[in-house]
Amino acid sequence: MIDVSKKLLLIGFFIFFLILTLNNFYKITSGSYSSSNIEKLQNEISLLESSVEILDSENKVLEVEIASFSDKDEAIIGLARFQRGLIKKGEQLIEFK
Repeated sequence: MIDVSKKLLLIGFFIFFLILTLNNFYKITSGSYSSSNIEKLQNEISLLESSVEILDSENKVLEVEIASFSDKDEAIIGLARFQRGLIKKGEQLIEFK
């Protein structure tokens, strides 16, 4: 015959595993592991991957632009001309509309 303490221990283990099983069943059917939640996460991953691709292409364009400047002074002058419309002495600024 199994004594009372062993019976209580077995019942405790049974209840513990029953709770774990019910918890996992809930997660699979309507919780974080549900198919609708997984589908949402896959859509979000796709959006993030496309954003990464766009940023990678923008980075490549910027790397080419940086490489086009042969030295630091030329880069500063180029940015000042492009962004601020600055000109050198004796030059005329012509704007096209």
